[in-house]
Amino acid sequence: MERLQPYRMLWQKRADGGARLLRLYGTSPVVRLPQQIAGHPIVEIAPYCFAAGPKGWHGDVEDTADGQPEDASCLQELHTNAIEELCLSDSVEKIGNCAFYNCRKLHTLCIGAKTADIGSDAFMNTLSFHKLNLRCGAGEKSGVRQILAQVSSDMEVRFISDAGTEASLLYPEYYESYDEVAPAHLFGRSILGEGFRARQCIRDGRVDFAGYDAVFLQACAEEREETLSQMALGRLMYPYALHAKNREIYRECLTGHIREISGRFVRRKDFSGLRFLHRENLLYGAELAACAQAAAESGWAEGAAGLLGWMAKGRTASKKRYDFDDGFV
Repeated sequence: MERLQPYRMLWQKRADGGARLLRLYGTSPVVRLPQQIAGHPIVEIAPYCFAAGPKGWHGDVEDTADGQPEDASCLQELHTNAIEELCLSDSVEKIGNCAFYNCRKLHTLCIGAKTADIGSDAFMNTLSFHKLNLRCGAGEKSGVRQILAQVSSDMEVRFISDAGTEASLLYPEYYESYDEVAPAHLFGRSILGEGFRARQCIRDGRVDFAGYDAVFLQACAEEREETLSQMALGRLMYPYALHAKNREIYRECLTGHIREISGRFVRRKDFSGLRFLHRENLLYGAELAACAQAAAESGWAEGAAGLLGWMAKGRTASKKRYDFDDGFV
């Protein structure tokens, strides 16, 4: 993501010298916050910062702009439906109550390992929020559990270090309900979906990958094929702390649904995903031919050409070798 230019910020100086962001104005729904405001590191995202909520701030409010055009009318307040993707700086430690309330178009949030103090209802009504990128290693401590605790819908979590993506985990959607137990007028809590159990596999801020893999076995009996396939793909593509036994379980899942999975990749024109399936010997033979046909019929010429190229290489590799005694065998 490119840094948002121009932008304007309303903020407050905290007692520790850090900055509390109150409001953000800009020109793009894709935002990358700077590390500092006027020399002060951004430490906190204030309550209702990206929501159309109350502005009952207490204390001095600073107004800082950078690269602001002559006509400031082109800057809009970035809240609710005006923000879609946000990358917080590594210095941010706290996200306040209802900070993203009603941000219905926010689909991706990128945070550092220090962002672990998450206020209540911070992500209420963020209906499109399904991707969380953490700038830290897969084995590092982070605030991933605090965020997942507030989002019960599908959430793809990626751990991205300086070396690249280390792990990609899908936490499936789950549902909670409370049923009255008559005649005592007590309520029993019911939870449907393995997404809740998967969210419990985070201890002391670190993901328990073996626990997550164990949840997958239970999920096979309940979750949809698409959900299971995405969980399996994430673990196989980025096999951080993945034991050989669990690797085979994930491969079996993909093998059983390879036509559906490759079909989705074709519809999304995701050639890298198809390449992964082929490289792992999961997409070949009749399934590869069907995939190439589907790509051609959809008008995806580049994808069809690549798939046909793999088919041709496969035929070449399978040609009979020559034996000096018996000829070709």
